[in-house]
Amino acid sequence: MSPSMKLRILILSVLAGFRAGAAEPVPRFESGRTYYANGEFKKAAAAFQSALRDDPDNAELCYQAGVSYQKLGDIATPFEGRYYARARTWLTKAVQLAPGRADYRRALFDLLLDSAASSRTALPAAARLLDSMPESDPEYPEMRRRLEDERNVNSSVEARLGRLFLLGPRAAYRLASICPPKTQ
Repeated sequence: MSPSMKLRILILSVLAGFRAGAAEPVPRFESGRTYYANGEFKKAAAAFQSALRDDPDNAELCYQAGVSYQKLGDIATPFEGRYYARARTWLTKAVQLAPGRADYRRALFDLLLDSAASSRTALPAAARLLDSMPESDPEYPEMRRRLEDERNVNSSVEARLGRLFLLGPRAAYRLASICPPKTQ
């Protein structure tokens, strides 16, 4: 074999190795989407987070991880706090990485409003998100109205009593997840 042929084979081998490494997040992204479509949200979130280890600044992966955790939170009601916190983290990062994406912003805003009953920081965060938008944005008036409606609902006596009623079960759930029972 000639030296130029050996050099070509070496270069092709190196390039093939780079392509294989670069292509790895794609299968995890696709498997995450498949899990999500099949309602396997825990597996979907894990697949997206795995892909994020290789590409942490990928806004689409952050968004997909966020909506997967949001679905887990929807299922876990009234013990959704842990999943909503993760969803909020990933959706916030997606919005930061791609501030022009209205769908990412809307998903974060919806999550914040949905979790407002159980999170004291959700409504202020939704207000900050809204303040970061231009008033000329077509979605601005509707988002403003929804924020005001949610503020009114969350300041009612019924909402306050509901949060108080859930303190006991949520505290017990947190303790159980921190200190699992010992098996003998």
